[in-house]
Amino acid sequence: MAYSCSRMAVIHYVELVPLRGSVNTCGDSSDYACRLSLRGSLSVDSAQETGILIQALVDGGLKRLILNLENVTYVDSSGIGLIIRIKKALDEARGDVVLYNVPPKVNDVFELVNLKEFVPVFYDEKKALEYLRGIS
Repeated sequence: MAYSCSRMAVIHYVELVPLRGSVNTCGDSSDYACRLSLRGSLSVDSAQETGILIQALVDGGLKRLILNLENVTYVDSSGIGLIIRIKKALDEARGDVVLYNVPPKVNDVFELVNLKEFVPVFYDEKKALEYLRGIS
């Protein structure tokens, strides 16, 4: 019998986005943000694995993270806890995380728990990148 869970979040895409200078120069991690696009559910089924990946990125020097939630269909308390842990880890590293393209149903959950007062939310990627460029 095969096991399939359609509610699990899948890391759909990871991309380094240059914040300063040219993409042809080798700079340090402060020259880039990581755009992590998720799809599916950010819940008890997937938050731990997603958190392990993101913690590895932070441990490797990542300071700026854009979480693209455009294709996330469901977030539970484990997913919210993960976002808070990411925010705290990046604050300690003198970085930051922003949420981008939050679907209306997920946005309703974030508003219910006041997450948007703790983690910036943007619907325009250019503004999200401008915000992250201002982090020193």
